[in-house]
Amino acid sequence: MPQPCACCGNPFEPRPQIPDQTYCSAPDCQRARKRQWQRAKLQSDPDYLANQRAAQQAWSQRNQDYWRNYRNDQPDYALRNREQQHRRDANRARINLAKMDVCALPTGLYRIKLNPAFPRRSADSWIVEIAPVCVTCPCKMDVSREDLIDNPATRS
Repeated sequence: MPQPCACCGNPFEPRPQIPDQTYCSAPDCQRARKRQWQRAKLQSDPDYLANQRAAQQAWSQRNQDYWRNYRNDQPDYALRNREQQHRRDANRARINLAKMDVCALPTGLYRIKLNPAFPRRSADSWIVEIAPVCVTCPCKMDVSREDLIDNPATRS
């Protein structure tokens, strides 16, 4: 009885010797089956993982100039790789993440409010105003309540 291949989806007849066969005999499907088996084996067998790492390190030691020669022999590969790295570097430089260790604000109590001049374009980023709240005045007690009242999203 034919069944669909787990890789290509084409129907195939499983071999009688392998009743649980899920991949057809096409070379691409057999490569996919082997990759899937290796992935599972690397995750479940620490000895196999250590063996693979040792074999890769030994190969690297025997072929130390492999990548240098490969890049010299494949200028298109080297150019494409360089362009992709420039794009990644540009994207990384464009993203300014807040760092806790470079903040110049002294320790204290602050009110953070969404700046109405800059509407939210996504849930990932906000432009806010950070204003100190005086410790001695009574407005300090209502900080969280005022924020709830000012925020239209929390109003019922």
